[in-house]
Amino acid sequence: MQITILPNRIIIPKDQETLMEALIRHHLPVQNICNGKGTCGKCKVRMTGYVSPPSEGDKKHLNNIELQAGFRLACTVLPVDGMVVELNFVESQDRKVSALQEMKTSTLNPGLEKVYIQSSKPTLEDERGDWDRVVDALSTFTGRSYEKTSLYILGKVPDILREDKYTLTATVFEEKILEIESGDTTKKLYGVAVDVGTTSVAIALIDLNQGDILKVVSTENEQTAYGADVISRISFAMENQESAIALRIAIRRTINHLLDELERQTKVGKNEIFKMTIVGNTTMHHLLLGLDVSHLAVSPFVSVCNRPLEFSATELGLEINPQAVILLLPNIGSFVGGDTIGAIVGAPAVLEQGNHLLIDLGTNCELFLKTDQTMLACSTAAGPAFEGAGIAHGMRAKKGAIESVTITNGGVVCQVIGDQEPIGICGSGLIEAIDEMLQSGVINKQGKIVDPSISETLADELRKRIRPVEKGSEFVLAYGSDQGQDITIGQKDIGELQLAKGAVCAGIKTLVEMAGITVTELDSVTLSGTFASYLKASNILNIGLVPNISEDRIKTVGNAAHVGAILALLNLQEVAMAGELYKKINHIELGGSTTFSNYFMDSMYLERLS
Repeated sequence: MQITILPNRIIIPKDQETLMEALIRHHLPVQNICNGKGTCGKCKVRMTGYVSPPSEGDKKHLNNIELQAGFRLACTVLPVDGMVVELNFVESQDRKVSALQEMKTSTLNPGLEKVYIQSSKPTLEDERGDWDRVVDALSTFTGRSYEKTSLYILGKVPDILREDKYTLTATVFEEKILEIESGDTTKKLYGVAVDVGTTSVAIALIDLNQGDILKVVSTENEQTAYGADVISRISFAMENQESAIALRIAIRRTINHLLDELERQTKVGKNEIFKMTIVGNTTMHHLLLGLDVSHLAVSPFVSVCNRPLEFSATELGLEINPQAVILLLPNIGSFVGGDTIGAIVGAPAVLEQGNHLLIDLGTNCELFLKTDQTMLACSTAAGPAFEGAGIAHGMRAKKGAIESVTITNGGVVCQVIGDQEPIGICGSGLIEAIDEMLQSGVINKQGKIVDPSISETLADELRKRIRPVEKGSEFVLAYGSDQGQDITIGQKDIGELQLAKGAVCAGIKTLVEMAGITVTELDSVTLSGTFASYLKASNILNIGLVPNISEDRIKTVGNAAHVGAILALLNLQEVAMAGELYKKINHIELGGSTTFSNYFMDSMYLERLS
């Protein structure tokens, strides 16, 4: 039996395997938020030719127009010989691009340089080996000694040396020669900074001669096919060695796909990239390296390694110059990883005198609190709601996503990325929509959608947008035009956001209490994360995402973790600072904390919290 994946891929499913399982096994893009349980409705595919009868899950998550057009949930479909399937290959237009594009460093010290040298020809009077004369000429120019080399470079020396009249360019990282090229290639020196998020991965290509960001690309982390959050991926990795390898392959393939995209868009060859810095939470760090994550699953949640690490591209199977240096920023402890260190490096104001809180919002939310007496950090499992996952019409921030909502008595106005018909709602749109629903009386502070038949204050237009569904009610943000579906927020969606924001707020309160200060004593609250840049202080205060402080103390800094990776790429002093910083931060484990549990229950309410 075989099936066709448009446009030109043939795959062979196994017996009793669902279409979802076959797609994952063949490394094809499919969202698997609920681990194939049929509850999230995100693994949508379109079948042409033979279309399987709709399952109950299909009927629940797809409208009649979609069902008639051949859409089904991949987790409910059993493959049939000759089946033809169309996946959603739409590339994302990610906000990370604009968030980082204008950044430029003031200090350029990557530790990486290209040196153009002229060597002498061998003669009977000068019988030094080819490599010896290269090293001697390079040492004379730089004043440093180069004792170590590799078979990779030694094998190239004779041809490279003679290709352009005994001139060549050596690429050097500190006292290690990474590459040799004939002629003068000193103007081509590039590096990449990688942010490995639980849900998405972003890479910035940097000109290391000038310090300029040339391009930023991002895409969904292919590991999402195996689970939406770090806990589900740890569980999957622990099933067997094959599962752990699948996760390692998935993230490396995601990075290599983005490297291909950078080469296609910029014409900078992957072989011209000689340095990479990587940030990510502890789980992403371990899965990328292929390390054992089993001890992260049980108390005391111990990682394999917290120290900063250095590898070659060959060791990690990443497709840049094989000798390129790859630096991973250190983890702090438990689930608080190098992305938190990166965020602190990228938002250094949080280290200034006073009490400063940094919140890195994402599927795995990290908190860092600095006072004049201590530095504390913790993580809280906010879940994927901030990324639009687990929400009925949720999606990443790309074309077609509702990113802002205004509700008045006259109706609802949605701002959509790309100025087109909406096809879903992203995290920033969800937060603003729920605040607007709260302020307009559509929901109460418990998060319950009001009964329009008994509400005396709700405007008629808003009353019409509330309708019953199988479990509770939903509110229509945008009515579908032509064959489009209505974009709604249901009771379950509100509950998912309440869980996410409750975890964050409770974590903040716990950390502040442990530091011996109060929320009112915070001099600043800095929100990090690309989607956080699109949040309004009033919205996050109104729904209680952060405790109630004055709006002027809240600021956003974009994706500070990725900024930190870029700064570490550009300046070795930032790498050194990160290497010292992680030792000074005390990790706080919230699991099992009664203080956190008590705060969590109170933090579920949609209201300004003290």
